[in-house]
Amino acid sequence: MKNQEVDVGKLRHPVERWLLGLCIAASVMLFAIFLLLAFARGEVISLYTGEVVATYRQANPVAANLSDEAIKELLPAEDRETLEFLDTYLSPVIILLAPVGLVLLVVWTFGREYGKLRANAVRITARQFPEVYALWEDLTRRVGIEEVPDLYTINGDGSLNAFAGCVPGSRNFSAIYSDLLETCLRNEDWDSLKFILGHEAGHIRLGHVSWWYIMFTFIYQVVFPISYLIGLPLGRAKEYGCDKVGHAVAQDLDCKGLLMLTAGKHLYDGLDLAEHIAETVDQGSHWARMVNFTSTHPVLAWRINAIRKGHNGGVIFRKA
Repeated sequence: MKNQEVDVGKLRHPVERWLLGLCIAASVMLFAIFLLLAFARGEVISLYTGEVVATYRQANPVAANLSDEAIKELLPAEDRETLEFLDTYLSPVIILLAPVGLVLLVVWTFGREYGKLRANAVRITARQFPEVYALWEDLTRRVGIEEVPDLYTINGDGSLNAFAGCVPGSRNFSAIYSDLLETCLRNEDWDSLKFILGHEAGHIRLGHVSWWYIMFTFIYQVVFPISYLIGLPLGRAKEYGCDKVGHAVAQDLDCKGLLMLTAGKHLYDGLDLAEHIAETVDQGSHWARMVNFTSTHPVLAWRINAIRKGHNGGVIFRKA
């Protein structure tokens, strides 16, 4: 399967499609609601003011004869701040510009991340680590990426990680921490390297790092409690899908690329995988399920099990 193309679309986790669609639909609906409220700004502020003033009068009989304007000065700080916020920001212009501001925030965040790589990392090219670059070039084309993304290695101070990103309107990029790359090269563990780089190529190919994807899912990643219901499950679904992309290019059922993240760069190669899966997946754990529920990434053993069993993996509950 060395040069065979990978149909990445079929590897996307099915739950991701539903959650992404929910994020897009809910985002459009929220934008429409806020825009309608902005156009009815006067009525909204008047309604809210009347409600808090009436509540204050009811709770403070001595204020029964005071005017609404006088009571507004006596309102709790929280109510006054809310009124000030509505008066300042509930504007059609501000609401219409909010998506533009979010896009600019995405550009700034990923541009800065790319800038860190340009400033402090080593770019992998046909002349710099040529074997790694040839591998990256081959697998990105196999998953359907037309222009080879920039690839960097950066000192992670012992951390084992890799990530992908995009500078909107400019370029896709990926980075692998130096300890991770060094371990694969030292051990001539090309299968693990293929899996790791294939996983990151999956994030690029499936659009996870594109500006529109981030814009429509940002609020659901960071706002409690919807992050636990939508954002975090979406993150776990993305990881399962990209694991399948990594496996499709590496075809490694030993899953050493994930075992390295589990046991570290010195012990992963001697780990008894069957015993590890039996202890962490087959036996199960309420605490492991709690960790999974509160994480952007699935439990590593669940990810390994999903690859070995050939299923999509459970974003909420453990899937045997």
